[in-house]
Amino acid sequence: MAPPNKSNNKNKNDNNKNKIKSKKSKRSIDETPEALDLDQAAISKSIVYKRGDCNKGIKKLVKEFRQVMEPYTATKLQETSDNTTKDFVNIAAHYGVSHLVGFSSTDIGSYMAMARLPKGPTTTFKILDYSFQRDVAKAKIRPTSFEKSYLNSPLVVLNGFTRGTPHLEMVQNMVQSLFPSINVYTLKLSTCKRVVLFNYNKEADVVEFRHYAIKVSNVGVNRSIKRIIQSKIPDISNLGDISDYVMNGLGATESDYEDANDGQVELSSKMINSKAKNIKLERRGLDINTTQKRAIKLEEIGPRMNLSLLKVEDDLYKGEVLYHQYVKKSDIEKEEAKLRRDEAKIEKERRRKDQEANVDKKIKEKERKRKYLDEGNEDKHSDDDDEEWYRKEVGENPDETFKNNRKSRSTSGRPNKKFRSKK
Repeated sequence: MAPPNKSNNKNKNDNNKNKIKSKKSKRSIDETPEALDLDQAAISKSIVYKRGDCNKGIKKLVKEFRQVMEPYTATKLQETSDNTTKDFVNIAAHYGVSHLVGFSSTDIGSYMAMARLPKGPTTTFKILDYSFQRDVAKAKIRPTSFEKSYLNSPLVVLNGFTRGTPHLEMVQNMVQSLFPSINVYTLKLSTCKRVVLFNYNKEADVVEFRHYAIKVSNVGVNRSIKRIIQSKIPDISNLGDISDYVMNGLGATESDYEDANDGQVELSSKMINSKAKNIKLERRGLDINTTQKRAIKLEEIGPRMNLSLLKVEDDLYKGEVLYHQYVKKSDIEKEEAKLRRDEAKIEKERRRKDQEANVDKKIKEKERKRKYLDEGNEDKHSDDDDEEWYRKEVGENPDETFKNNRKSRSTSGRPNKKFRSKK
């Protein structure tokens, strides 16, 4: 009996593996969410990091805020307490990063700074209080998972930022540029999975940050009947008949936004589902173009933050302070501070030019000496040459210190090492 052909079996296994890989690749291509219709170079990208040594709460808040900024952020960034803002600025241009979001904590409080690269501005907030995603999930009766929602960038909603207040307008522009912009004409609703809310409370002078997931559900079934169908037996002991419960809508709550008229829209399955899901529905013989009344509901994911605007700077973590919550300067003080900054810039530029001139001078001198030695003048070098060189460079006759140093160098030569004979 002939032995089995191992090469044929191996080829069959390889073919099967290739088929499985091809199916997986096709499936991944079909299920990949559709990106925003924008040039990749124009999309805002960010780095969220912690500055210095932070407490455990801020470290966890940094990780959760990276999820908020997904997918255009460094989710798996591993920084240390030794890393500075300058380190992230140096690598930002290589990866096309447009914004930096830094978290820090001190004995006084915790802070969050948003900076736009490469030349600012920078807005610094004091974190008054915050809650994690697990804290938000504990407050829910049935918490759900939103892993697929992070495949697309969130929509940004700004509320309460009235025009006419310069520092609030700067905060508004900073937040809008922090997230990728959208084109309402080419945007597909299937990519809208999350919402980020920045609400300014004018009475408390606090910016409230909230993070929600968008949920779409069908409309047409009474909420009270839906509760009975789902085996949620209500308390009707104080009612005369079950019809009172159904007709009066006593089973609805204030959080049931899908039953509110202002939260209902006409949508088709093609508009809200992904391309892969629509293909599956068409294979089942379902019409994806028919419109139905849908209810849009927001479910909070977390984290939460209440922020207080501390200051706004016109440069990257430095420069003129355009707004400060506690320090108020007069026009004369602002002008004096501006003059000091201008003088510091002029002095810095002068020092830079002097340093460049000194470096060029040293390079030229090394090149001159090298050429002099290459021409075979090493043996012809004498003390008179040194003195002549000193007169040309310094403009004076050499002093006694220069002559003594020259003699010590010429007489030293190679050190004579004395070795003891081994006994």
